[in-house]
Amino acid sequence: MARKSWFRIAWSSSVAWALLATLLLLGINSYWLSSNDNIAAPPLPHGDGPDYESLAYSLSVGNRYEFAWEDPKWQEPYRKSDLAFQYTQLGRRDWPGPTTARPPALPWLISQIYRWVPRGPQAFACVRWMSVGALSIAGGLSVWLAGNLARKHVSLVRGNSQIIWNLHAIACAVALAMAAIDRTIKTYVNDFLTEPWALLAVTCFAISLLAWSDSPWKLRWIILAGWFFGSMVLFRSLYIFWLPVIVLGIVLVSRRSSRSDAMDSGVRRWWIAPVLFGLVVSLIVGPWWIRNCSVTGRLMPMGAQGAASLRGGYSDEALQDWGNWHAEAEISMQSKLDATEGSEDWTAAQREVALSDLAARETWTWVQDHWLDLPRLGAMRWITHWGPWRIDHVAWKCAAMLGLFWVWRSRWHAGVVLASILIADGITTIGLYETGGRFLIPLHGVLYGLSGVGIAGCLALVWGNLVHPMHEQTEPQ
Repeated sequence: MARKSWFRIAWSSSVAWALLATLLLLGINSYWLSSNDNIAAPPLPHGDGPDYESLAYSLSVGNRYEFAWEDPKWQEPYRKSDLAFQYTQLGRRDWPGPTTARPPALPWLISQIYRWVPRGPQAFACVRWMSVGALSIAGGLSVWLAGNLARKHVSLVRGNSQIIWNLHAIACAVALAMAAIDRTIKTYVNDFLTEPWALLAVTCFAISLLAWSDSPWKLRWIILAGWFFGSMVLFRSLYIFWLPVIVLGIVLVSRRSSRSDAMDSGVRRWWIAPVLFGLVVSLIVGPWWIRNCSVTGRLMPMGAQGAASLRGGYSDEALQDWGNWHAEAEISMQSKLDATEGSEDWTAAQREVALSDLAARETWTWVQDHWLDLPRLGAMRWITHWGPWRIDHVAWKCAAMLGLFWVWRSRWHAGVVLASILIADGITTIGLYETGGRFLIPLHGVLYGLSGVGIAGCLALVWGNLVHPMHEQTEPQ
């Protein structure tokens, strides 16, 4: 009986499911990484990995936040690699001085590994193992999210009696299955990329924001949400474009909650939560933004790289390739800067600012010449972002949208919070660019959780009458 009781408790516990999921995913992701021949190799040549690793190397040897392309010690493991001929980064030139080209969180994490493990094969493997850990923890949190949302927002009644169908356990199992079989996301542990860390940060942010929406007068959750959002921006600068929509969602929930009698008069001011959230985000990212403005000598808090990247999204190549970013435009601009008189003596910051100015002019010219194509370009980005090219991806993403519907139907506050995250992500992608669906990866944790809720909600419709938890009666003991 005791064993059965413990099993029943574990079966009905979202925390137990999350711990089990984390351990299982740790094993699955570890096996995936171990089967890769490049586990102890430098970052892969095609991607941003060498950029982050170069910055991490500079930090680890006590230099400023700058690239080290021409440093022989940095080049050494790349030249010894079997893929040495593919590393075009070995031909890059170092421009003196600090850079603003990349956000700091991932290079800083890698540099901390180098302080404990000497840079080389073992350290490169450690970076990848840390990505496995981040990916597995994010998967475990998505399973907890599925169970927690299902418990609160999905239940059923048949006749006049409450029937326990363990819908939350079904939601947890579905989310775990999604995290386990998703091969797309596992590929990112093979390289030095931000995806696993952004996934973890976005999942933690969503959970914190949902916890706040349940009790809007408990401001500690909005403080935690602000901290996680600031961390997201330090991993990927483009998340700052989420801010208006996220703040709008917080405002809507706060205003509606401020009229509730459940809140005492001392915290009925609806503006406290959004202001506190913005303040915490500013405290997290503010020092980095101030540093970028100081380095560039311009009001460029996110650095000078954004405009150059945007040019690749507003280009003929992007228009011909479903809105995907292409490097050709930036390569062309770099060649133009090389031909500029006196450019040999520029610092890294001066070159980045010049590149940003040139990119802004070219992007604006392209937009003026193709303004009729902009709606089509935005639509193609959105389609590429959600990747409806495989039936299994379509199925679980549709299940996630059903999950959002069940949550919204049950509690408006939670629905608004989740919708604000998805809408912010969609608007940012439509307005900037895509890279083969890569920008959706950090939302996979939230989508896994919602897919579990979506399946549980559909089963509830089949088995009985779906009702709001607020309409349920307490089950007799």
